Parts: sequence; C-alpha cells; structure tokens
Amino acid sequence: MTTPPYRRLWLAAVITTLLALHGSMLVLATTARAYLTEQLAMKNADNAAALAISLSQQKPDPVTVELAVAALFDSGHYELIRVTDPRGRTIVERRSHTVETGAPQWFVDILPLDATPGVASISSGWKQFGTVTLVSHSRFAYRALWQGMIQLVLVMTLSGLVGAYLFTRALRRMRRPVGDACGGAGAAR
Repeated sequence: MTTPPYRRLWLAAVITTLLALHGSMLVLATTARAYLTEQLAMKNADNAAALAISLSQQKPDPVTVELAVAALFDSGHYELIRVTDPRGRTIVERRSHTVETGAPQWFVDILPLDATPGVASISSGWKQFGTVTLVSHSRFAYRALWQGMIQLVLVMTLSGLVGAYLFTRALRRMRRPVGDACGGAGAAR
C-alpha cells in the first residue's frame, strides 16, 4: 500500500522541521561553547593578573598570600587558585571539589568547556616571588548553556507545532478543490 501524496508531503515537512531543530541546536551549542570557553579563559587571565598585581603591591609573604587566596577562593567562583614559588613548589593551593554544574552530566561530557588557566607572576620588588595559576568555575557557564539549549528546544517545538498546524490546514484547503473536481467529474458521468 502506497502513502498518499499529501501524507508524504506532510511527512517531508515534519522531517525538514526536525532536521532544522537539530541543526539549530548543533550550531547554537558549538557557537555558545566556543564563546563561553573564550570568556572563561579571558576571565582566568584577568583575575590571575589582578591577584598577582594585588599581591605584588603588598610585598608578599606566605601568610599574606594565604589570606588573599583564601578570601578570593571563598567567593565560590573558582575551581583552582594555586601560588607556587619560582622553583615550582606550592605555597598555597585551594581547589574546589564541587561537581554540581547545573546541567546533566551527559551534556557536560558532550560539550566540555576547557578554558585555559590564567597564569601571572607575583613579584616582590625586583625579585620574583612566585606564580599564580587561576581557573574559574565553569558551572555558571554550563548552567547558562544548558538553559539556552532548553529554551531553544521549547521555542523550536512550539514553532514546529504551529507550523504543523498551519501546514495541515493548508493541505486540507488544497485537497478540497481536488476532491470537488474529482467528485464533480464522477457526478457528471
């Protein structure tokens, strides 16, 4: 049994709409991911430089560095803040072990946000005191990306349903004249 031409046309419209949805999601996800990764890298670099400048102006010592790192880390915006001496030994390190991202794990796995850590040198006068390495927390970026994807799916689904309704009505209007012409020809015989 073959499918009537109108059903094939309707099926083609549904498939086209689904392909457009998936294509839009892919483009949005990759574009947003690239943008967020770039923003996180810039934030890392800026915050590392700001912390290094702040510490350099205070004639740093291990206690001052510890207090400054603890105060910044306690804001909850960082995955890692580490200060090492010129030989690479760790003076202070704070690392967040929070895994809550605000998005499902499969989403995080598909769209990893691997931003470059911020690195800046801390000096004490003319002498290098150490290096600060800073990584901003990506959970805020994942949450924004996930919410954007949900909104896109909802808008595209609503648009698809409205489009399907309008397309169905248009097909019915197109079928009426064809049915009337066939019915009228049969009655004339």
